[in-house]
Amino acid sequence: MALEKILVGDDMIDFAKKVFPAIPDTEVEFVNNPEEVIKKARTENYTIIVTDLMYTPDGQEGFDVLENLKDLKIRKILWTGNAYNQGIRERAEDLGAETLNKNEIGSLVGITVSKAPLKKDGSVLVYCQNEDSVLYKSIKKSVETVFDSSKIRICANLEEELEKGVYGLVIDTTTILSREKNSVGKVSHDIKYIQLAEVPRVVCLYNVSTVIIDIGIISSNYYKNLKI
Repeated sequence: MALEKILVGDDMIDFAKKVFPAIPDTEVEFVNNPEEVIKKARTENYTIIVTDLMYTPDGQEGFDVLENLKDLKIRKILWTGNAYNQGIRERAEDLGAETLNKNEIGSLVGITVSKAPLKKDGSVLVYCQNEDSVLYKSIKKSVETVFDSSKIRICANLEEELEKGVYGLVIDTTTILSREKNSVGKVSHDIKYIQLAEVPRVVCLYNVSTVIIDIGIISSNYYKNLKI
C-alpha cells in the first residue's frame, strides 16, 4: 500500500499538530508559512494539501496558496474557521479546493482512507457511544424534544448509520468527558475502518453543560450553508 503524504500549512503550527487526527499509513508534514506550502506542494510529493486561510491577522494567504497550486491534480483543502462563509467556500471551490472548518479536521481521516469527496447534503447524526448511559438518554430526550427528528438523529451504532450514506455531518459526543480540549474523538478513530462513498463532516463536543446548545448551533450552521 502506497504511503499517503499530507502537507499542512498553518501559522499556528503547534495548534495544528495538536488537533490533527492520526491517519493510518499516512505521513503528515507541517509548515508555518504560505510560501513554504507552495514550494513543497509543487514538488508533487504529496497526495493532499491542507492550507489555512489566514497566516496573518488580516490576510487571506490561503487563497494565494490555492491560486498557485490550482494546476496541480492533487486534493486541496482550505482549513479555516470561516469555512461557513459562503463567499470563502465558493472561492475555494473555484480554485479546486474543498473547505473544512477548524473543528472539522477529524473529517480528514475519512477523506484520506476512503479517498472520497465530502458529502454536500444530508442530515445530522449525533453519535453517543453508550445507549444505557445517562448522557445518551439525556441528549436523546433533549434532541427529540427540541429538534426536528428528520434533520437530527442520535445513535450509538456508528458503522450501521454511516453505511446508510445519508449524513452530511456527524457530531461526536465521545469527547465530552475527555480531559483534552482538542481530542479527536471516536468517530474520527472508527471512520478509518468504514469505506464510504461520501465523507461526512465530523465535529466534536467538549462541554457537557452546553451540549444541547452546541448541537443546535453546529447543526444550524450546517443547514444554513447546505447546498441542495
